[in-house]
Amino acid sequence: MTYPAGSNDIVTIHMVGGVSPRRVEYGEAPESIFAMTHERIKEADIRFCHLERNLSTRGCLQYRDHITWFGRHHPDNVKALVFAGFDIVSHASNNCFDYGPEALLETIDVLHANNMQVIGAGKDIAEARRPAIIAGNGIKVGFLAYCSVMGVEYEAREGKPGCAPIRVSTYYEVQDPQPGNPPRIITVPREDDVRAMEEDIHRLRNQVDVVVVSQHWGTHQSGVLAMYQPAVGHRAIDAGADLVVGHHPGVLKGIEMYNGRVIFYSIGNFALETPLNEKAPPGVFAERTSATHIKWPTEPGWARNPGPKNKRYTMLARVVAGKSGVRNVSFLPCYTNQRAEPEILSRKDQRFQEVLQYIEPQCKELGTNLTVKGDEVIVYN
Repeated sequence: MTYPAGSNDIVTIHMVGGVSPRRVEYGEAPESIFAMTHERIKEADIRFCHLERNLSTRGCLQYRDHITWFGRHHPDNVKALVFAGFDIVSHASNNCFDYGPEALLETIDVLHANNMQVIGAGKDIAEARRPAIIAGNGIKVGFLAYCSVMGVEYEAREGKPGCAPIRVSTYYEVQDPQPGNPPRIITVPREDDVRAMEEDIHRLRNQVDVVVVSQHWGTHQSGVLAMYQPAVGHRAIDAGADLVVGHHPGVLKGIEMYNGRVIFYSIGNFALETPLNEKAPPGVFAERTSATHIKWPTEPGWARNPGPKNKRYTMLARVVAGKSGVRNVSFLPCYTNQRAEPEILSRKDQRFQEVLQYIEPQCKELGTNLTVKGDEVIVYN
């Protein structure tokens, strides 16, 4: 059953994945990136997005394990987020420290100055772990955010800016004695980080009616979940989270229902301008700015939104909740065009079926069913 926005006894939440407007750099109006979606986003009482890159002119490019020279965009690009109506922004990103502490802190200041609450990053670990609480129709919703795909020194600590970490160790186990066969990849989250997340959720649970946990995690491989993701997602729900929403992979991933609560393993990128076609600035080594395991060919005309076709599939997750918790979870299939602009699709659109056919088998593998009602896809057991 769906519920309209504006009802007195419920609150609606719209959530999208990675956004990173770069319109100012192209000499264009920042608002244009959400031209086709801003009205629908604003229909909800609470609007959430994940900000992938910094909004800053400060700092300098860091030389870590993996850095992104375009991990910093002009602060005026924030006008895009204001236009779309976002009020909760996660910045627990693998790009949040690409230009060091100055860029990260300016980004937070820019978001605050535009009346957005920031989660998952801060001037120190206490601020990075601090929840955001927002009320709609008298129902309080709390948000927390964490990152598992960050580089060395990207995590916040006491007295050090960064993001709230859930760090992960990777091991390889031989499955077959025949030389050359692929190993089993074992990923194990750090117990102290997971316990810190659980403590955050426990504290927040007593203050709000609904707890949403954002996770920046996973791999870019289509249809693949890393072993640590269900482990962390399940522990978040066992600790008291009502919903886990994941992002980072450039593609959609399956949706799981665990103990009656929903885990979106990846809601995809929503409005991410990625100039992989442009040359890095002088002095920046190309091999330090791109992951060698990702091969994203750029079709002619798709320079702002490079990659395979399934990377263009995305969604707007829609949650309806009341005083007793989440009542309904659904999503609106979306598609990003050549200019990285998202469009919400009608079920009559062939692309709607493409998105559904892409994600539905992944959901079924996790025991989750989807049903279409109008232009909305309902998630259920």
